[in-house]
Amino acid sequence: MVDGDPTHSKVEFTIDTTSLYADSEKLTGHLKSADFFDVEAHPIASFESTSIAATDDGYSVTGNLSLHGVTKQVVFPAAISVADDVVTADAEFSIQRFDFNIEYKGMADDLIRDDVLIKLHLVAKPEPAPVS
Repeated sequence: MVDGDPTHSKVEFTIDTTSLYADSEKLTGHLKSADFFDVEAHPIASFESTSIAATDDGYSVTGNLSLHGVTKQVVFPAAISVADDVVTADAEFSIQRFDFNIEYKGMADDLIRDDVLIKLHLVAKPEPAPVS
């Protein structure tokens, strides 16, 4: 956090794609397979912000999301709070799976959605000062 102001700051994080889950164990296994997220070949997704802007409802975060071997710019709303030495950010947004080459077609009567919901809850604390 730069000067206690999210708009002067930057956020970077990685996501362990093997941690993804769905409502059923069978679906979770299928989502982790090569048909969808292929977590064996792509075990990490990452995000790096390029800007954070204040909005009437909180903040708008713009940055580059790398998922499934593809990097795309995304923009999403976030609630960011700064208290003492802790910064908390919460966001919920969707991406289009085809934008990230996740192209499993399924069968004609499948209920496979094109959008993927991403929920973030980040808690950041400052790094301890280096000992001289």
